[in-house]
Amino acid sequence: MRTARITTTIFIFLLALSSGRSAVAKVPEPAPCHGPPGHLFTKDDPTPSPPAHDRGYDVLSYDLDLYLDPNPTNYNGQLIMGVQSLGPNLNVIHLDLVSNLECLSVASNGAPLFFEHNGDSLLVSLPEPWAEAQIETLTIAWQGRPIPHGSFRAGLMYRLHHAGTLEDPSDDMPVIASVSETWSAHSWWPCKDHPADKALVSLSATVPDTLSVVSNGSLLGISPAQTGWRTYHWRETYPLPTYLVSVAASNYSHWSETCQVSVPSGAAPWIDLGFHVFPHDRPDGEIDLAVTCEAMQFMTDLAGAYPYQGEKYDQVEIKWAGAMEHPTATSLPTLFFTGTGQFETLLVHELSHHWFGNSLTPALWQDIWLNEGFARYCEALWIEQRQGRSAYVEFMHLIGLDYNEDLFVGDGLLGDPDPILPNLLVYNKGAWLLHSLRLLLGDDDFFSLLKAYANDPALVHGQVVTADFIQLAEMYAGRSLHHFFNPWLHTETVAKIHAEVSLHPQGETGAVRLTFQQLQDVWLDVAIPVTVHCADNQSVQILSMTQRSQEFYLRGECAVDSVTVDPEGVAFMELADAGARFLEVAGPYPNPFLSLGTEFQIHLLGSSDIRLKIFDARGRQVHQGGPGLLDATGPAHEAESTPHHWHFSPNQVDGFPAGVYWFEFRAQGHRAVKKVTFVH
Repeated sequence: MRTARITTTIFIFLLALSSGRSAVAKVPEPAPCHGPPGHLFTKDDPTPSPPAHDRGYDVLSYDLDLYLDPNPTNYNGQLIMGVQSLGPNLNVIHLDLVSNLECLSVASNGAPLFFEHNGDSLLVSLPEPWAEAQIETLTIAWQGRPIPHGSFRAGLMYRLHHAGTLEDPSDDMPVIASVSETWSAHSWWPCKDHPADKALVSLSATVPDTLSVVSNGSLLGISPAQTGWRTYHWRETYPLPTYLVSVAASNYSHWSETCQVSVPSGAAPWIDLGFHVFPHDRPDGEIDLAVTCEAMQFMTDLAGAYPYQGEKYDQVEIKWAGAMEHPTATSLPTLFFTGTGQFETLLVHELSHHWFGNSLTPALWQDIWLNEGFARYCEALWIEQRQGRSAYVEFMHLIGLDYNEDLFVGDGLLGDPDPILPNLLVYNKGAWLLHSLRLLLGDDDFFSLLKAYANDPALVHGQVVTADFIQLAEMYAGRSLHHFFNPWLHTETVAKIHAEVSLHPQGETGAVRLTFQQLQDVWLDVAIPVTVHCADNQSVQILSMTQRSQEFYLRGECAVDSVTVDPEGVAFMELADAGARFLEVAGPYPNPFLSLGTEFQIHLLGSSDIRLKIFDARGRQVHQGGPGLLDATGPAHEAESTPHHWHFSPNQVDGFPAGVYWFEFRAQGHRAVKKVTFVH
């Protein structure tokens, strides 16, 4: 995102963005990620990674019946689960359920089954093996108190409206709400907690009659329970992964709206919108949520008809620090409700997930950029539509150069993020990937690609992996995009380009020759906008660099006096003489490593205290410390630069088991992340 104005010499300048954002005050801040990014990863985080997703069976349906007493110690539930065997001789059903919840019983066809509940695994033994394709039901009962779980310390949460605030303490009405991303569904109900296994879901919840319940899908009815209680019955007709199953209960103030949208042929033009907020937030909510129908039309134009045809779209206030895109029942945090509309990009972000994430659900969490990068980019497109091109560019700067002045170098790999969530890399670099692909393909093909991807019948309401999107993108490009996607997803490569210009080559009046050469080790397809300046006018062209070295001839309508390379700072590139990075870490060598340890090479532009944090595959911080104070070494690319060699031994960390880890080095606000594997 460096730009240059070229006459006979190339001058480089960085786009300066005020740290106070004064230059982009009119552009909304990016939507928050799904939870507070700070203080989430602790050594005591109990979250395990789920077992393999197939396990020999496929879940067809979950029918949940929950008892939601505002006192969490009284929580209990029952589940009827439809299961189909994927192979012959299935004799054990492996489910997930946290150890602090007690499994009371498991039965099939009225007969009790033997089970073992160890750690987060619930193993159900079948009296006779199931044959391939055999369909059966399991009935499971459980009880216990849900506790904060996972990277977001969420799961099934019990809160009060104003707990921890300076507002009216007398408003102590309860809020019971779930947030299960990434794999926290099993912290409040037994399930196969993996995004690759979608199932049909119904949910009944019994609550005090002072509360109402909102969940996925359609409300089938409300029935009386014991005196002072009632039961809400919800059913979702489209398959859901476990992390998107939602329940929210409080004394909601509710209103509705019928939204008419222009839709593709065959789709319903009417969508019922529902709004559920705390009573004291209703005046602000009516302002902040008023844009919903317009956002629905925006997403329909961009990605096709609402994927949950025949169902409503609700937005529900919960007491939490982030938002969550629960299908047909998006959860919004209290902080959203200001009465100013300042967080409208958050509304668009969560709505867009119904196409990108909810309908098209990643089969593997490593592909989470397909959720968050697409939703972040929908924010940018919303801003572009409402405020124009300059606001769009400012927003992209805000999540690009402003977010990481080294263009995401040091933040890890987009295709293998660390940790999976919360991680702004998958939001911001994911959006920049799509922006850069748009430059490469051109607007017509790019927006046709988005709509084709969102409506691919082989993918809709199923699972996706990055290869699915790449295959479609290559179809629209008409060529391989390996040198685009591979560097974006699996390296931290930024195009470092040496540019030369020749005005009026061979005496051709009005012509200019541009020669671009990529200097970095891994070259990538990059689209570079250039402006050709004449005395009376200027023209903008986008040059697609599909080789390591490439020459372009351009003509102006009059004598060319200069050329500006990337005038808006929207190409993912640096010019060759851009400044070196303050912190660069190479290695480790060897990797994987044994008990003898491994070695990193550290380059610094100035003396600095280097701090290290180590995270395991579950996102837990397992160690902090680091090399400490190191002297300057000079840029990594200079031959005379001698790096610091820093050795890490697993003996430095108590109880350091074999596994995959991410080492995060920090120095004066700069960051470098390395993925490391330790084997015994």
